[in-house]
Amino acid sequence: MYKERLKKLQNLLKEESCDALIVEDPINLYYLTGLHLSAGTLLATTQGSHLIVDSRYIEKCKKSSPFPVLLAENNATLTNLLSSSELNFVKELAFDSGNTTYADFLKLQKETQKLNLRPLDNPVAKLRCIKDTSEIDLLRDAAKLGSEGFDFICTLLKEGITEEEVAIELEIFWRRRGGKKLGFDPIIAFGANSSMPHYSAGKELLKKGDPVLIDIGVNYEDYHSDMTRVVFFGEPNSKILEIYDIVRKAQQAALALCRPNTRIGDLDDAARKSIIQQGYGDQFGHNLGHGVGLEIHESPTLRNKPPHNEIPLQEGMVITIEPGIYLPNIGGVRLEDTVVIQKDGHENLTNRSVEPMIIGS
Repeated sequence: MYKERLKKLQNLLKEESCDALIVEDPINLYYLTGLHLSAGTLLATTQGSHLIVDSRYIEKCKKSSPFPVLLAENNATLTNLLSSSELNFVKELAFDSGNTTYADFLKLQKETQKLNLRPLDNPVAKLRCIKDTSEIDLLRDAAKLGSEGFDFICTLLKEGITEEEVAIELEIFWRRRGGKKLGFDPIIAFGANSSMPHYSAGKELLKKGDPVLIDIGVNYEDYHSDMTRVVFFGEPNSKILEIYDIVRKAQQAALALCRPNTRIGDLDDAARKSIIQQGYGDQFGHNLGHGVGLEIHESPTLRNKPPHNEIPLQEGMVITIEPGIYLPNIGGVRLEDTVVIQKDGHENLTNRSVEPMIIGS
């Protein structure tokens, strides 16, 4: 699996006329090696790869790395490796401009003075954008556990419970069922708090008539789930029901276009115009969605602005569709599903209804 990923990276380097790439981002290192490292350098070349790690990881990596491993000795290891006769073909050395600070660039420049440094924009993230079958299986399992977490939350909703208490119980529920950790801090928002898209669960008490916005995700075997639903604790007010129906139809409009070759801009248009036509365009201020995988937010970004809007959906992409409307001091509605783009359409991994759900009536 990791050698296949290296082959794809090597093809990308050849397309960019580069001989090698420095990879240091921990998530990208894991994707290419299967190793969890807080620090390390993978030198991926068009002819092979070398992994450089410090003494904390040397034994682990020598046992498990798919590539030769070198012990980092001060700053000389990379310099010596690039100067070796084995790598004398490396003239054009790429670095990930999306994950390299200016300080890191200056350090790299000093270590590689005889080479031409070339910035590439998130090259490994572009590979991660298209999931293989093993990744999709893990994302499917994560989504199943995520949906079970939503069901569990619904059993907790009783008058007087706090948002924080729900969030705490959810983490325990997931960990007991194989969840590695929370994908992100759960957004559990009661009543008018649901009008804040990235609200942090607090001490608000649940009361009759409250909408309850539930945006949750779990990390399962390093892959993430992400879903959002709004349920009602008792009879909701008519305004919340109105925007719920608008958001539901907007999401359906976007989901109907989830297939290969649909432009991201067209996907966003389908949902956003549906909301604008009902007079709530200003109340939908965030992106339509994002990629999901080893990170909860990764490529592609579903945004109707360059360069994102011209990107076509491709088979193997895993994305969220999450339109919303937010009314300060009243409440908000966001509905989010995670879908896999397939050859002839898509598979919705979020196997839970988006029909209005009343609890405790």
